[in-house]
Amino acid sequence: MNQTVIINLSPREQGSSSMLSYMCKEYLVSKGKQVKLFHLYKSIQSIDLLLKEIKEADTIILSGPSYINHFPADTIYLLEKLKENEAIFHNQNVYGIIQGGMPYIHTHESGVKTLALFCKDVAISYNGSFIIGFGAMLNGKPLNQLVNGKKVEKNFNLFLQHILRGSSSPDSLYQNCQIKVPGFLYVMLSKVMNTKINKELKEKGIDYQQESPYWQIGKEQNMQ
Repeated sequence: MNQTVIINLSPREQGSSSMLSYMCKEYLVSKGKQVKLFHLYKSIQSIDLLLKEIKEADTIILSGPSYINHFPADTIYLLEKLKENEAIFHNQNVYGIIQGGMPYIHTHESGVKTLALFCKDVAISYNGSFIIGFGAMLNGKPLNQLVNGKKVEKNFNLFLQHILRGSSSPDSLYQNCQIKVPGFLYVMLSKVMNTKINKELKEKGIDYQQESPYWQIGKEQNMQ
């Protein structure tokens, strides 16, 4: 077979996750590999065709953004469909790529941990992932545009070499790229981001100071 399937898990076809997907494809094709790249949100309506391609692949790469500490919701739908059709698996190698706006990696790790647990459940080979902070700042631009771009680009290329060989990629590759940010900067960053979000909500006519309906539900349950 010697075929690799890459799935862009982002709803955006020109964003950072797509850019990373194409980086994988270009590298593997340059090494003589057969590669097919799919955009999940286009493939949802024809999921059986995607399952067929996965069945014929030896390597599967899932690349997506970190939305609230995890891959986008339709990624879970994909994993559920794969579980329902686990006969398509024949010990393929699986790799994950996740990138998010926060500079630290622990907010994005739950996505790849879910992927690792899934692979264990269906008895396929989880061979590691690569996590990138500040990913939202790229907006589809090359990795060298990051503050720590040179190190990220170098270690991501090492990650690609593991994919090419079918070997396990160590977490240290992405861990060594993490920027050490003082705690007080995180506090400042959160205040700036919250102010920006509140401003955008106000511009859309949304009262961000309104009490959440979930708080009211919680109060009623506590009174029972």
